[in-house]
Amino acid sequence: MPEAIRHLLPYIVIFNFALVALVLIALAFMTTRRALTEVPDGVQNAAEFVLEWFVQLARDMRPDGVPVIAPFLASLFLFILFSNLLCILSFPVINIPPTAYYSGPLTLALIAMIGITVLSSRFKGIAGSLKHLFWPNPLQIISQIGDTLSLSLRLFGNIGGEFLVVLLVTKAAPYGIPLVIHALGLIPAFIQPMVFTLLTANFLAEAVHGEKKGPHTINRQESSPVGPPSSEPARTTT
Repeated sequence: MPEAIRHLLPYIVIFNFALVALVLIALAFMTTRRALTEVPDGVQNAAEFVLEWFVQLARDMRPDGVPVIAPFLASLFLFILFSNLLCILSFPVINIPPTAYYSGPLTLALIAMIGITVLSSRFKGIAGSLKHLFWPNPLQIISQIGDTLSLSLRLFGNIGGEFLVVLLVTKAAPYGIPLVIHALGLIPAFIQPMVFTLLTANFLAEAVHGEKKGPHTINRQESSPVGPPSSEPARTTT
């Protein structure tokens, strides 16, 4: 990587984040301005397919919070996904994914944890949200810092490592092999946003419900009967 670009990396990260945000806003505008039809076309089918997973995550976590939880999780997923996919572009500077440098993943992790705190205060109140940071252990705040580092380091390690390999291979063999590595790099580019979103949903479920629960198990545990089932056959009265 040229020395001039290396010095401009903080500004490139900000610029590419802003570019991804503008692209997502434009796609959202194009998608929502269309009237919904009973027989959906390709665009509506794609939008419903993307949103269905986030709606289900939010519904399993808290049915009354779907209108705020689902957009929050969907925004994180799509933003990280589009940021990762910048590496497949052939334009200089723009093809540098902001998630490949630690400042980018750390910012996203901080946004996720701030969003979790805000959503938790919406459902439990400000006092309940702050209580989660210091109860049942006064050092619970350290766990929140650990969650932030976990989200950021996992995303940075996978995307940054793949991008570094591409740079090294391109310098040694500029033709052919980098295309293969780019193709293989699409796997973590799609998997890491999903992992980031699922972990954020798990942390949010913990903040909202006050105990460590995965988003898919909350409703199941709450709806299960209390105590073991009786081994005696049911009796009917006449």
